[in-house]
Amino acid sequence: MPPDRLITLLVVAGYLLALILAGAYVTRRSKGFSDYVTGGGKIPAWMLALSFMANFVSSNSFVGHAGKSFEVGLGWCVVGGFLVVACTLSFHLFAPRFAEFARTNGALTLPDFFERRFGSRPLAVFVQWIVVLTTLLYVLAVLRGTALVVASGLGLSYSAALLVVYFVTIVYCLLGGLWADVLTDVVQSVVLLGGAVLLFVAVLSASPEPSAPAPPPIRPLSVAQLVAVGLSGAVKLVADPKQVMVFYAFGDGAQARRFRHFAPLLLLLVLGCLFPVGYFARSLVPFVRDVDEVVPRLVFERGLLGAAFGPIFLVALLAASMSSLDSALLVVASCLEKHVVAALARREPSERRTRGILFLVATLVLLLSFRPLGDIVSLSTLAGALLGASLLPLLCVGLFGQPIPPRVAYVSLTLGLVGALAGKFVPLALGVRSPWLQDIFVGLLLAILPLAIHWARRPRVSASVPG
Repeated sequence: MPPDRLITLLVVAGYLLALILAGAYVTRRSKGFSDYVTGGGKIPAWMLALSFMANFVSSNSFVGHAGKSFEVGLGWCVVGGFLVVACTLSFHLFAPRFAEFARTNGALTLPDFFERRFGSRPLAVFVQWIVVLTTLLYVLAVLRGTALVVASGLGLSYSAALLVVYFVTIVYCLLGGLWADVLTDVVQSVVLLGGAVLLFVAVLSASPEPSAPAPPPIRPLSVAQLVAVGLSGAVKLVADPKQVMVFYAFGDGAQARRFRHFAPLLLLLVLGCLFPVGYFARSLVPFVRDVDEVVPRLVFERGLLGAAFGPIFLVALLAASMSSLDSALLVVASCLEKHVVAALARREPSERRTRGILFLVATLVLLLSFRPLGDIVSLSTLAGALLGASLLPLLCVGLFGQPIPPRVAYVSLTLGLVGALAGKFVPLALGVRSPWLQDIFVGLLLAILPLAIHWARRPRVSASVPG
């Protein structure tokens, strides 16, 4: 084995072993279903803030978003700005309210919010299936992307890389639940931050080869396209059940407010380093077949920052992917246990059964990943559009507005799902191109429609005039 490949293997093995040890360390803290899925309100707020930031960053940020500015220029940073704004709004507006709601209502899952706020258990079950199915699509995309990174960096086959990622994720998730997820996210956030800063500095300090040809011309996106893409991503992230799980874990609104600036500022630093990388690398890798090749070529072909940076970058990609993978699996397992298995058994939710469900779900995703249902981008974007379009309007109503009848909520959820699917496939079938005809926007428009009709038809109370 070449020395550089051996070094990479040892670094990655050490990182994965650290994740397993973290899970083993915190397993004694879990003493029931509540502790397993929300940490029992005992996880420090600063750790939750770091976990929240790590969940916002994925391998798509390090490869896809970082490389996109090679093609479209620095205007692509507008999209990153939308994501930072979404993170800020989530922490300032959503986090304290969700934390207080969980404290006063004993909520443990996102469907619990719908059951308590709208007074309908069937509605919560409907939401549960939306969360489970869309999150499974997302997990399929993340697991495939993580395995591809491991296979490329370590010289393994795709199947072998899948098994490695599956084994490590299973071990530390089964052992520690949310505590293990958050503890590993703290480690991973440091790796993410270091990897992003080092990559940015390396690109700025590298010198192009004198004989290198001129890069292709920039093809900038219109303002409408940038706003549409950025807003679409922001909407999906605000409604993400993984973020709500972190908010529940704060215990109360005061804890959530203490670090409301921490996660957005760190995310601004990470994305601020990643999004312009492709633009500044145009003279370093003049020709690429796909912009997703830009960052891997910079690291593994150009050898930025020397041979030592390759393992660091690979671990950063792993951290970005696994910080999302573990929490997504925990969301699916906790929803299935509380709203399906425990309900059918007429028993209280069980930590042991939740671990078993997590194992089964992860194994199912592993088997599906050997023959993927679709590419990474299409799976993740479809999952985000379905989730954001169907849930975000009702989340906003539940947190900031007056309760609405369950039947109106049902119609809103259904139209959001139908609209997202129509926005995804109908324009392609008709050959229509528009930055505003995106799945998330069509879904949101239809989901908001029944809410607007309900408010318009609601009887108005006349103010009494003093005599």
